[in-house]
Amino acid sequence: MASIMYAIKCPGCERSAFVDDYYKTHEKYIFCMVCGYYYTKTIEKYTENSIKYKGEVCEGHGMFVLVNKDGSCEKVMLNDSLTVAQLEELKAKLMERNVNQEKSYLISFENGVFTILFGNPPEHFHLTFEEYRRKMIAKYGVPEYDFMVPIEG
Repeated sequence: MASIMYAIKCPGCERSAFVDDYYKTHEKYIFCMVCGYYYTKTIEKYTENSIKYKGEVCEGHGMFVLVNKDGSCEKVMLNDSLTVAQLEELKAKLMERNVNQEKSYLISFENGVFTILFGNPPEHFHLTFEEYRRKMIAKYGVPEYDFMVPIEG
C-alpha cells in the first residue's frame, strides 16, 4: 500500500489534523490529536467491477494522552462528552506511579471550546493551523505541492 501523510486544517477545531491518504485505493484517514476529530473512508466491498466505500466521522470531544515513565504512550480520542465517572477514571489513571505527569494530559472540546482538565498539552496544541504550517515549512522546507503541509516526525 502506498500513502501520503500530511497536515490539514482540522474540520472540527481548525487546528492541525493529520491525513493518511492511500491514493491507490482512495482510502483516507484524518485524525486530529488536538480535539479528537477523526474521519475514515475505507473499502467495504470490492468486486472486479466496483468498489464500495464506507465512511465514519467523529466530531471529537477532546484528547486523553497518557505518557508512561518508560516512554510508552496511550492516546485516546474522546468520542463523546465526558461523564463524571469517566473523568474520575481518567484522572485516577493519570495519578498512577508509572505515569509521567509532566507529559500527560486530558483535554475536553465542547461547543468549540477547549478545557484543559489535567496536565500540560504540548506546544503544537496551542498553535493555529497557519502557525503550525509556518513552523513545519521553516523546519522541513517548502513542500512540492501547496496542499501538503509537513508533519512532525
